[in-house]
Amino acid sequence: MLDTIPHYFYSVIDPPNKEDILYVLENAELTKQQECSWSKGCSIQFERLDLEEDFHSLFTPSLSQFFQEIQIDARNLKIQLHEVWRNTYQRNYFQEVHDHLPLHLSGVVFLTDEQEDDGQFFFYHKHYSEVSKEWRDVGLFGDRKIVKAERGKVLLFPSHMLHGVSIHRSDNIRRTVAFNLRFMTD
Repeated sequence: MLDTIPHYFYSVIDPPNKEDILYVLENAELTKQQECSWSKGCSIQFERLDLEEDFHSLFTPSLSQFFQEIQIDARNLKIQLHEVWRNTYQRNYFQEVHDHLPLHLSGVVFLTDEQEDDGQFFFYHKHYSEVSKEWRDVGLFGDRKIVKAERGKVLLFPSHMLHGVSIHRSDNIRRTVAFNLRFMTD
């Protein structure tokens, strides 16, 4: 289902191969390189995954649906996996507002269903301060658009979109897998 927020778009996809995706992501081997510089601004458990061989076969159906929804012919795109990692959130963990530039397309696979007081994935509306008080009062725009976590759903969005995860205020474990793609045309 394609949805929009001002100046941006994203899609939450229920992939036809959901069970295969979940199995592979929950059981993936870790890479030897586990350090990253960006994790200093947040509080998560981070694991880089080794999915070079499996990624395209797992995610081609979801990517095809995404490009079809935004009416882009992606047959000539050379899509490359840049990085894929698993996030685990415990009580008080969060992800600060950020983007994934200079990459092109980012994704999240929700490994757990959202429960009460769990951290919530959100897009941040960086132009919110430009929305008049009257439009804010009638509820047209907010500074955040929350995307509910549903196990097995794939969220795809342009990497320039600001996003984060609110503070996880429950004892439930919240898990996701995130990835970044770059693409070039022929």
